[in-house]
Amino acid sequence: MHSFQEGITAFRKEDFAAAAPSFASAAAAHIDATRTAHAYAWLARTYLHLHRIPEAMEAAKQALDSDKNLPNAQTAMAEVYFRQGKFAEAVDVLLPLVKSQNATARTYLVLAMIHQATANYKNARNLIELAHQIDAQDPDVDEMWMLSMSPSERIEEWKKRLAGGKYEDEEEKTDLAGAIVVLEDQKKNPNRTCKLVNKVNATEAKLQRLMPGVGQLQGYKLAVKVNGVNSSLQLDTGASGILVNAHVAEKAGIAKIADFRVGGIGDKGAAQGYVGFAKKLQIGELQFENCYIDVVDKKRLSDVDGLIGADVFEDYLIDIDFPNERFRLSQLPPYPDQTAEQPSLQSEETGRSNLHNRWIPPEYAKFEQVYRFGHMLLLPVRLNKAADHLFLLDTGAWDNTLTPAAAREVTKVHAASDFKVKGLSGEVKKIYTADDVELTFGHFRQRRDDLVAFDLSSVSNHVGTEVSGTLGFAMLYLLEIKLDYRDNLVDFSFDPNRFH
Repeated sequence: MHSFQEGITAFRKEDFAAAAPSFASAAAAHIDATRTAHAYAWLARTYLHLHRIPEAMEAAKQALDSDKNLPNAQTAMAEVYFRQGKFAEAVDVLLPLVKSQNATARTYLVLAMIHQATANYKNARNLIELAHQIDAQDPDVDEMWMLSMSPSERIEEWKKRLAGGKYEDEEEKTDLAGAIVVLEDQKKNPNRTCKLVNKVNATEAKLQRLMPGVGQLQGYKLAVKVNGVNSSLQLDTGASGILVNAHVAEKAGIAKIADFRVGGIGDKGAAQGYVGFAKKLQIGELQFENCYIDVVDKKRLSDVDGLIGADVFEDYLIDIDFPNERFRLSQLPPYPDQTAEQPSLQSEETGRSNLHNRWIPPEYAKFEQVYRFGHMLLLPVRLNKAADHLFLLDTGAWDNTLTPAAAREVTKVHAASDFKVKGLSGEVKKIYTADDVELTFGHFRQRRDDLVAFDLSSVSNHVGTEVSGTLGFAMLYLLEIKLDYRDNLVDFSFDPNRFH
């Protein structure tokens, strides 16, 4: 068991490159069935951290082949299912373990992740507490437990994590350091909450066309005043927070708080930028004060001054009426056990915790239930007659896309050197097209030929579950879309008589 203990030690230090060979050696020793199953189970989750998904599945299968009744082996398979976007299959494995009182810390962890994605935040909090009580040294358990803390508690824990070298790579180290600086700034300046300051809880604004060329409608923008400076920000459900370019930031006098990197589609890596502070933001009739916003070190961003993620309006019901080019916000119905609260603009992570479970207001009964990971809303989409895949709702993407792996499940895929795809992280190098694909989501169905396909593994690795494509602007602009980020609900409506 010497190799196995070395693997556990390396895993707890988040040195997954060292943990993998140790667990592989322990599994190959075949001391007995149960020990072999434990080694394969930990090898599977180590491979998940290394983004080696096929190998993780094979290791999880080997764990079950060695001891199919071992809770650790069953949980490892559920973890692979979660990474593949197969949440129902994961739940089918995990719930019997909980009911039979055979749950491990990671059983509760994966269940907490599923509850988090389905807006059952109270359940998620309880589950992660159970996981932490069982194994506080597990880095994945510890990370999710820290995120459930108050901001002041989290600062100290994150400082310990940084000082102890408990981060997966230099990218996570940089992000952690920047997050600490922002939280410390919030602690020193508790008024920086981006609160609504005028007594207007609903507004309507015109969507401005984003047309980089004659007849080329590629998206819509919102007029946003930043410290009184006019800007046009692309409305992007695939982005997070408010991002402006360096030109707007300089003109508006945005104060720098902390360095940060902004990632996106492309193969050149994240762009450099910083978290800044704006004294005033105005969107339509809504006026907010003391807001964090992100700044990217670029003068221009593809014919816009920046991006505004729909998630910043999570305190509102969001109505994006593309056909009539109108953007509306109205207050969400309060939870049954609380009174209405003054809405804020969630322009940056504030540490605010939601300890409610998903509640579907009666007037939203026909909305679709989706999964939320941070700012991303993932919808189950059926490709031809295959099983559902998770697609990102992305008004900032020019068109529907899918990954080559998902495309190959249902149709033929061809290299397409004549296509160019660019994002915040530069140009995508390998582009493909997929023959004859039918996308089915909610009550809608669309058949497409030559759908663009490219790798989205960087997005999937960041989210922690498989993102198989995007539902983009070329289709979404035909629809009126209503979004409730609080309870992970969306509604799509299409009126052929209205669209013109």
